[in-house]
Amino acid sequence: MSASLIPYKDDPHDKKPLLKKLPRFLRRFLCVLGMAPEPPKIKGVFTKYDVTTPYSLTIRQWYEDLILDDPATLECALISVTWYKNKNGVRREFLRLDFSSPDKLHTSIVVAERGTSDIKNGNPSNVIQPSTDIEAVTPLGATTPLLVSQGSTAGTTDESSLPVDETTEINRKPTLSSHMSSMSPSFERSARDVVSYAALESSAGTELERMCTKAIPIRTLTFPPDSVVPSANELATLVYITSAHEPTYNVTNTQCYWFVETIFEAIKSLFAGAEEIIVNAQGGTWNGVRIRRKPSADGVCTKYRAARAALAEEAERKHTAQRQQDEETRRERQAVEGRALEAEERALEAEERALEAAERALEAAERALAAEEANARLLQELEALRRARASTSQG
Repeated sequence: MSASLIPYKDDPHDKKPLLKKLPRFLRRFLCVLGMAPEPPKIKGVFTKYDVTTPYSLTIRQWYEDLILDDPATLECALISVTWYKNKNGVRREFLRLDFSSPDKLHTSIVVAERGTSDIKNGNPSNVIQPSTDIEAVTPLGATTPLLVSQGSTAGTTDESSLPVDETTEINRKPTLSSHMSSMSPSFERSARDVVSYAALESSAGTELERMCTKAIPIRTLTFPPDSVVPSANELATLVYITSAHEPTYNVTNTQCYWFVETIFEAIKSLFAGAEEIIVNAQGGTWNGVRIRRKPSADGVCTKYRAARAALAEEAERKHTAQRQQDEETRRERQAVEGRALEAEERALEAEERALEAAERALEAAERALAAEEANARLLQELEALRRARASTSQG
């Protein structure tokens, strides 16, 4: 792992020279004209070009319903991971994951973040009240829309209401943590972790990218050719396990800061060779105060390895069962084909015997006809002889 510190200026995704962005602008133009190839039909990673709103759904729905059993997601390679922090208002942190299509012609953008799900007076706190930045997004497989903010998806957060003065020093963290721990139980709620995704060249991808450009990039991971590059399926497993590892949102230790950092550090640990760029030191802080987070990356990595091993074992079991079923089907097909061939051979033999009998009957008929012709000639000769004798006796 190599890490370098660069000053914060803009989003790393916007640092590309204009000439390098030109192919993408051209592709978007061709998409409008309907001349560009469509992104692959891989749910959970890519959308069509004409989709205008990102698909958003809970991480569990995303992983279990769309990613887990789709082998195509194993062919979608991770391009980069970027850790972001909102600049204003709710200082939520989230992850951006960019994936390439199996044919390397398309890119998708996936945003993962942690929110809360707490029902008070019948109103879930994970639903953001409508504003100019919000649009309704219906999760795949759901009947009611989630309201997802372009600046912070799926959920209100308690980080914005932390009772901390902006002048609080970082070294006062124990006092802050102690104060927060002694507060109302409302600081601990059920977490609602959400994923939003779209094809990067689509209008929906533009919306997700705009959300990222409005935030502060904290760190970025890229994967050079000699590194271990995870697939969308593997990353989805990691994100799902992280979400399930601490299903409770606690503003003191398992908040969105914890969620993002845990996944980011786990990626560094699990996939060797990734290059890290540290852009900004504001990650995991609120108004300059570093918020305590539960150290969970090692535990998540352990669970991830166990889960992938179990998935590999299950895949091998299914593969073995499929091979056995295919072999059984092959044998049955061969047996059916063999019986059909035997029946065909028997029918052919019977046909040949019938043909031989017909040939023998024809030969017999020909012999009989020849005998009749011979008898007729003989009778003609006898008749001619009788007439000759009669003629002689008369003379």
